[in-house]
Amino acid sequence: MNRSFLSAVLGAAVVLGAGVARAEDGQMHVRVTDLNLASQTGAREALQRIRHSAGAFCQADEGKRPLGVAAQVNACVARMSGKAVASLNAPLVTALYEGKAAPSATVLASADR
Repeated sequence: MNRSFLSAVLGAAVVLGAGVARAEDGQMHVRVTDLNLASQTGAREALQRIRHSAGAFCQADEGKRPLGVAAQVNACVARMSGKAVASLNAPLVTALYEGKAAPSATVLASADR
């Protein structure tokens, strides 16, 4: 997949690209080409960008709303974030998204034996 833009294509009604949200074909774009997704810092930044874009995509910052609508917006943000993380196919980003502690180092040898 081309990592210049991470695209999650859905049947939603907003497009976020180049900082402008507009109603169209339901694509969310997140720029990650400038990040090292194999590093903790890069993976955290990618996840932050994904969550921010999902919030804008789902119009999460539109102010107060009825409880049912708020639940739909939260579900949209979770769905978009999950699809974006999955389509990125970056293990460290996925681990952070799932709340798993990413390994800080790989054990190459052990003194147990």
